Amino acid sequence: MELNDIRTEIGDVDRQLLELMRRRLELAKMVGENKVGTNAAVRNIAQENTVIDRYRGFALENGMNPVYAEAVCRTLMQESIEIQAALPRPVENSRHIAIIGGYGKMGRWMGDMLRQSGHRVDIIDPSAGNGLTTDDAKWADVVIVSIPISRTPGMLQKLDGICKPDALIFDLSSLKSPFIDTLRDMGSRRKVCSIHPMFGPSAKSMYNRNLVVCDCGSGEAVDEVMDMLGNHGANIRVMPIEDHDKYMSYVLGLSHAVNIAFFTALERSGISFKDMESVASTTFEKMMDTNKSVALEDPGLYYEIQHMNSSRETMLKEFDRAVHDVVEAALSDDPRAFKELMDKGREYFTL
Repeated sequence: MELNDIRTEIGDVDRQLLELMRRRLELAKMVGENKVGTNAAVRNIAQENTVIDRYRGFALENGMNPVYAEAVCRTLMQESIEIQAALPRPVENSRHIAIIGGYGKMGRWMGDMLRQSGHRVDIIDPSAGNGLTTDDAKWADVVIVSIPISRTPGMLQKLDGICKPDALIFDLSSLKSPFIDTLRDMGSRRKVCSIHPMFGPSAKSMYNRNLVVCDCGSGEAVDEVMDMLGNHGANIRVMPIEDHDKYMSYVLGLSHAVNIAFFTALERSGISFKDMESVASTTFEKMMDTNKSVALEDPGLYYEIQHMNSSRETMLKEFDRAVHDVVEAALSDDPRAFKELMDKGREYFTL
């Protein structure tokens, strides 16, 4: 067979694959509609594992790489469940929800999702131009605060005097320590908790994304948030409010600091980015994908995440010590210290 004939047949096979993928997504949407009708959870871990096993088994039976087959399977499942998770889910208990700062990206994302679920959502934000003010939150069953970290404490205190006694109140802030005392005080008297979506507004849905729910002393508030958000496919972690910022000092603070330090070192290298790209390794390219996205983020927000976290000093000292140890180990003529760092990292990721 001639090369052009082979390529033509590959093109035919590709079209058939894409048609089958399209049909698979149609069927996945039908499954999702069935789940909506029966109020079943978006995710079914047992079924997902069955599908993965099916792909791996087929690959082994046909002399294919099962790792490759599983990667294809997970990509198809991700897209399928994203479609299912995005389907509107009518709720028995429709709520009147007010989002303070709901014209921002994350507030708007949350508003769209809740509106699709059948809730009434009012956006309270000067940029919305709808004439609503914070005082209008007094009518809401649920009030969500989605404003900069520095403004959140004052807003929570204001809402405490405005909202009806049985209203659920929670914020979406990336840090909690700047207003943890306010949250604890309000949580001792009314339905207040605090959540942190560990994803941005570009997410199609909550499917397989992490959502942290912080208990501020009101178990009723935690239960109500779980009732509202727990059926959208997210991986939900409930933790005491006091634990949140310790985790975020590493999950956000350290990851941001590493990326900023990385591109700062590159910027000071005297070698242009285009020049670097021409000799980039696979690892470098992976780092650059993350680095570029971090460089485009809001510097003000990233400064707040670093500066306002009460656990920042411990993390930053560990970061500084880690960089020092890597430098010392790399400069040493004895490879044992460097090997020990690598071995400990490997052990950490396998636990």
